[in-house]
Amino acid sequence: MANNVYTVVSIEASKEVLKNFADKLFTPEVEEADWQRKSSMIADNLYELLYKDYPKDNLTRDWMTENVGAKWCFVHDWQVDDDIIDLTFDSAWYPPEELFHEMADWFTKRGEFEMEARSEDEAYLHVSGGYANHNGSEFICEDDGIPEYPDEDDFIDNKDQYAYDEAVENFYDKISEIKDDLILECKQDLLIYP
Repeated sequence: MANNVYTVVSIEASKEVLKNFADKLFTPEVEEADWQRKSSMIADNLYELLYKDYPKDNLTRDWMTENVGAKWCFVHDWQVDDDIIDLTFDSAWYPPEELFHEMADWFTKRGEFEMEARSEDEAYLHVSGGYANHNGSEFICEDDGIPEYPDEDDFIDNKDQYAYDEAVENFYDKISEIKDDLILECKQDLLIYP
C-alpha cells in the first residue's frame, strides 16, 4: 500500500481570478454531492481545467504519474476565501509536483499571483516546498536531513512527564521549518533564474 502524501497548495491572486478558478472547480453539481464524491469531482474539474488531454473515462496510472506526479491524487480538503484558496491534496508516494506546475501555468496566464506548496509523506520519508509566481514555478522534494518521529518508548523512564510531548512538538516544528526553508529556496531560485 502506498504512503499517503499530503500537500497544501495556497493560492493568492486577484478576487476575480480566484472566483473564476473556484467557479470552475466548485460547480453546482459539486455543491450537491456528498463529501467523498465532492473530492473526486473537484479533482476531475481541476484536471479538466488544466489538461487538454485529461482522459477522465480512461485514466491510467501512467497518465497520472506523468501529468500529476503521483499514481493517484485527489482533493482532500479545501478552503475558499475572497483573496486566497487552499487546496489539500492526498496523493500516493509523491507530492503532485507536475500538477503544481500546471496550476502555476494556468494562473500565470491570468495576471499576478503567488502560490506555495507544503507537503509531507505520512511516514516523513520526505517533505516538500514549492513556490510559483509570474516568473515561474519551483518545487523541491527533500528526503535528506528529515528528523525521525520520536519513539514514545524512548521516554518511558524520563522523569519529565511532558518530555515526549515536547519532543513531538519539536519534531513538527522542524518539519515546518524544513518546508519553509524549501519554499524560500524556491523563491530565491526564481529570483536568480526567472
